[in-house]
Amino acid sequence: MLEECAGQVVAGVMEFEWVSTMGRLRSLAQDLAVKPLLAVDTEFVRVDTFYPLPGLLQMADREQAWLVDPLALPRPHELARVFYGDACTKVLHACFEDLEVLEQLTQLRCRAIFDTQLAAAYLGHGLQIGYQKLLQEELAITIRKEESRSDWLQRPLTPEQLRYAVQDVEHLLPLYDRLQQRLQALGHWERVLEDNLLLLSEVPEPVEPELVYRDVANAWRLKRQQLAVLQALCLWRETEAVRRNMPRSFLLRNNSLLPLAQQQPVHKSQLALVEGMTPRILRREGDALLEVIRTAQHSNAAAWPALLPWPWPRELRDIMMGLKQALEPQAAVLGLPLDVLIRKRHYEELLECFMRQREPRARWLGWRHDVVFEPAMHYLAPHRDELEQWQARRWR
Repeated sequence: MLEECAGQVVAGVMEFEWVSTMGRLRSLAQDLAVKPLLAVDTEFVRVDTFYPLPGLLQMADREQAWLVDPLALPRPHELARVFYGDACTKVLHACFEDLEVLEQLTQLRCRAIFDTQLAAAYLGHGLQIGYQKLLQEELAITIRKEESRSDWLQRPLTPEQLRYAVQDVEHLLPLYDRLQQRLQALGHWERVLEDNLLLLSEVPEPVEPELVYRDVANAWRLKRQQLAVLQALCLWRETEAVRRNMPRSFLLRNNSLLPLAQQQPVHKSQLALVEGMTPRILRREGDALLEVIRTAQHSNAAAWPALLPWPWPRELRDIMMGLKQALEPQAAVLGLPLDVLIRKRHYEELLECFMRQREPRARWLGWRHDVVFEPAMHYLAPHRDELEQWQARRWR
């Protein structure tokens, strides 16, 4: 049945080859590794699992596409030479989920990428434009997206799925050409290439399970003993989600974490009253949750986590708004949207860098150093006394 996809002819798309044997994959990897550009996309299913289930890997040059079947080739390690090599630039759109799937398949972090969504932001398309809309606006090409949520684990794939899969890579290289042409004309091309290098360093790294509790909303409100319970709950949930390959929310919902750490129920009747506690979770995980809480309650106080810092106060809003206004002329001079020059989440990073006088991260050492980092440090300097007072209050 796996081979049935290989014989299908799909009208209206470029020629493609269905790849489902290790011998063919090995020879294909040798050919693709030396190509200057390669369009890449993935299809996967992630409904009731912790890890994505790869359903298809699509690649294309300017002449044809290759559809690699991860059901027949669950460990296509031969492709590591393509995705880990620097000779071939991999062109993707909105790459983070694809990179996760590729790393799962090849066991290596992809290198040498170009994200068309990132590049499109420089041209005023916004930070989150979809592939379908970008193709329409830049190339006047319309593709259908009905198959995006279909079952990519079924075999054989339908002609509609195959058409969708090929179209997802067929137009990526023409789109790359169009973006390159426009960005070079505006003088942004080198900046986009630098940002694509930075993008790889910003692929989210897995958080150590013991530290996940720090990211729970409003965890800064908790006392040390409550933080110990929260840490234990998060650690249990992370460990079990990975072990059972199950979404975290199937074990314990996010909105239950803080109330559990605060209320610390002893009996199932109390556990049932906690926000977000469903009958299914109570029935399947209730005993384990109560045991986790009991164990954390009796843990050594010396091992409890330290208090978390308070968030920056609301009064800081005026300073941050002033910083934003100070950077707007820099964006105007470059002809860039301000949210391309600096993302919203990076304002606080600049503030932390200023207050702790730590080395700036890589994003501030390239072209943004003179147009963002230095102006930001100059703007914040007169506010140092006020910021230091707030900083002291954050850490009680």
